[in-house]
Amino acid sequence: MHPLEITDIQQDLLSRGPILLLDTTAIAIRFVIQLVLDDKFPMLLPMELWLNIIDQYYKSTVRKFVAVRATSISITPSSKMIHCRDMLLDVSSSLNNATAIIDAEDSLNHLRNHDENSQDHNLILAEGPDEIHAIDFPSQGPTSTSTTTAALSAPDYLFTAITVPDIIARLEDGRCWVCRGRRWICPGCTGGVAQKFDAHMGCGVNLACPLCMGLDFMQEDKLFLQKYDWDAPPVEEEEAREAGISARLAELGYA
Repeated sequence: MHPLEITDIQQDLLSRGPILLLDTTAIAIRFVIQLVLDDKFPMLLPMELWLNIIDQYYKSTVRKFVAVRATSISITPSSKMIHCRDMLLDVSSSLNNATAIIDAEDSLNHLRNHDENSQDHNLILAEGPDEIHAIDFPSQGPTSTSTTTAALSAPDYLFTAITVPDIIARLEDGRCWVCRGRRWICPGCTGGVAQKFDAHMGCGVNLACPLCMGLDFMQEDKLFLQKYDWDAPPVEEEEAREAGISARLAELGYA
């Protein structure tokens, strides 16, 4: 997934009806930042201390996400506003092969254009309760050029191009029926599960999980393990693989 940019806010966002992920923790941070930057806010603490408080809170708080879908867009000369409604999803529990993952991700990103007779259309359980989010995207950021004001930029809070690993990590607490939360599998010891995801290999290696780490990431890891099936990889390549796995875990919020 990646942050939704103001240039992405077009009628296409309504016609496709993709699922978006809203970081409600970042929304709270954004609200505090707006207060701090307001001239009417009683500045009882130095700006540098506010910076440290906000930064430490965001880093130490478990981020909470909700799935939403845009219902309307309002455009003014100074901003674009999206109104979104919560969506209730059931994604990973029904995905038992590679094709199902690909179809699910297509459905997540093209809901309104998706074939209602397809096997994965039931990923969307229902619209949520009457919760409506009004999300404003200013055309320009703060006009001040001071270092402290620039540092008080709000974190990204609305994301698009959602994948199955994003859903598992952000909405399903990392629960994965394939690897049981380990993020890797022994591809020769899954009782036939690995074959369904084109992840089958011999035993004795740890392969990135195809469901919660992603099909593409798993395939890259599989190619590496196959390349060095009989010989140990060079130290620098093994370190690069470990760094890539760590980066992927961090990207999904596991590290």
